[in-house]
Amino acid sequence: MITRVKVLQVFNLDNDYRGDKLRLARMAKGLSCEELANKLDKTKQFVSKLEKGARPSEQLLEQISQVLGIQPSFLFSERKYPLESDLCHFRSKKSRTQTLTNSVLARAEMLNVIISVIEDEIELPDLNIPDISSYPLNSVTDIERIAEECRRQWGLGLGPISSMSKLAERLGVIVTQVTGVDDRVDAFTVHNKRPVIIRNDSKKSVCRFRSDIGHELGHLVMHDGILTGDHKTESQADQFSSALLVPRISFINEFPKIRGKQFDWNAMVEFKLRWKISLKMAIYRAASLGLLSQIQARTGYIHLNTKGYTRTEPGDERIPEEKPVLLEKAINLLDDNGWLNVLKKAGLSVELVRDLFGVHRPITDRASVFKMVVNN
Repeated sequence: MITRVKVLQVFNLDNDYRGDKLRLARMAKGLSCEELANKLDKTKQFVSKLEKGARPSEQLLEQISQVLGIQPSFLFSERKYPLESDLCHFRSKKSRTQTLTNSVLARAEMLNVIISVIEDEIELPDLNIPDISSYPLNSVTDIERIAEECRRQWGLGLGPISSMSKLAERLGVIVTQVTGVDDRVDAFTVHNKRPVIIRNDSKKSVCRFRSDIGHELGHLVMHDGILTGDHKTESQADQFSSALLVPRISFINEFPKIRGKQFDWNAMVEFKLRWKISLKMAIYRAASLGLLSQIQARTGYIHLNTKGYTRTEPGDERIPEEKPVLLEKAINLLDDNGWLNVLKKAGLSVELVRDLFGVHRPITDRASVFKMVVNN
């Protein structure tokens, strides 16, 4: 059994050393300068100098590679796809620190490199994001129309969407999850040539997952080139998500009627199970469509909070989990040599890709590993 695969790559030590790549790898691992320094038995100031361009010795280079899960060549290659926050649609959260944001951005940049290398080997679905530049975007009604146009172009009809992850992947969007990130990050989108929706795997609710995917698709459809994260754009993405998940005509026809402040919660749960949306979203959408008054909606929210249904709700356990499959399938189409070559070009290790992105692609053939080492 192979417990650790080390992918070797020839690289020219005469090439320029990239301190910014060291910083990128450190942030992707979620380490501070001080934490990396402790692992290397160095000072924080010494690590800072390395990140500013001071070249490490070959021995230290190997030690750094082991700690960060990279190949030495990673630190001698340019950043082909540098990501800044303005290229990503992040949900605004006051509790999210800049350090956490930088860590997630660093992971996204590494993932972007992996995807670009895979696309040299595997043909992924064409991107299918409708051009809505001629549509007004001034009101809730405008967003309803945009969501309806997306449903029309994507052939969704007026019924429930069976899988939001499969929908996004059919549209040519990579959906994946990051591991080991605290819950101050929900989901975000990298709006690049090949868009990527990245979600925090600490969020377990399937309804929340579906809503997050709809929210991020809303950003891709409506906010190309627009800085997001403010109340307006986040609200627009939420409105798009709810309109995409349950078209207004279907919602109006099927939403359980209430009398006064009395909800039929059994009927609400059945409605939730059919459309695979949270009870909270159902109330939000009903209020936005005028089916509930603000007082009635507030009563519904208070009931959910009083019952402790802020994270989990009745019926959650009856909705099957949705797992992204496009990236995993693309990787599994590669044989061992192909996968090792992807890692070699990206400058990353099997372990790092597994730990950061949950990609479990075992190397099954010892001969492939041996051949890779010999050839390099």
